[in-house]
Amino acid sequence: MTWTAAEAAALGALFTPEFLPSRWYEYRHNVADYIPLVTGARAPFKDRAADMARYYHSLGLYFPCTVGGARVLLFKSGLHLAYDGPATPVRRLMVEIAQAVQPKAMITTGTGGAIGADVLLGDVVVAAQARFDCTKQFKNEPWAQASYKTSALPAGALAAITPDLTRVNASRVPGAHPQPKIWTGDQQATVVTTDLFAFDDSTDFYRLQGLGRACDMGDAMVGNAMQSCPGIDWYAVRNASDPQIPNPNGDIKAAEKKAGQIYTEWGPFTTAASAIATWAIIDAKFNHP
Repeated sequence: MTWTAAEAAALGALFTPEFLPSRWYEYRHNVADYIPLVTGARAPFKDRAADMARYYHSLGLYFPCTVGGARVLLFKSGLHLAYDGPATPVRRLMVEIAQAVQPKAMITTGTGGAIGADVLLGDVVVAAQARFDCTKQFKNEPWAQASYKTSALPAGALAAITPDLTRVNASRVPGAHPQPKIWTGDQQATVVTTDLFAFDDSTDFYRLQGLGRACDMGDAMVGNAMQSCPGIDWYAVRNASDPQIPNPNGDIKAAEKKAGQIYTEWGPFTTAASAIATWAIIDAKFNHP
């Protein structure tokens, strides 16, 4: 499960190189039920722009593939927690897909903002848990600060993320570790899901420091949805597509612009490492149990 066009492009390049997302199938099952639920003005689901035609009233793109003997379904969501409005239709979509496909495991993966100066561009957080830090539109929801523990990693998964696999892309990323650092295992190996575009800067403007190692806008909602789907293991994997942004002048708008520029330029290169980590979890869990 991934969320943006850049993330899907990286996932497709590694998992289905002969079938990139432009050739993936569209998921529109019961789409009429979702139309009244998506009320956000910025929701891609409602965007009538010509270059967004494929995403208009689309619940997502999908494509099946295999990893060894494991059958895998790649899915790029057409719904987004931060953009769709107060009904949170993305939760319904996650449950619907889980109940229809009945997977043994669900992995949410993609880009995220690094939290802390020690998390560098291209590093990967294989989360021990995902938690909400909702301070805007969802601040009064009962789950606004809830945390969801991910499933135990299969033996051998981390060892399979070898330098030979990750350093090819890492060598092209400025300011990165020679091989991406894989953050996992402890309380700080947390993905923090916000309800706005938050990022870490040197002033800790969004008060993310100490909550986790990466911030995003979706993984904790997957964890929330998985509480309704017992028996399905779930994992959250995020790569740092923008590092902590220096902000010596306290100009958060300038820092936000810089974070966006870095994401745009380096998102696909950094996403390769989280896609490799996703592959490693699948391979270890189903091909080397």
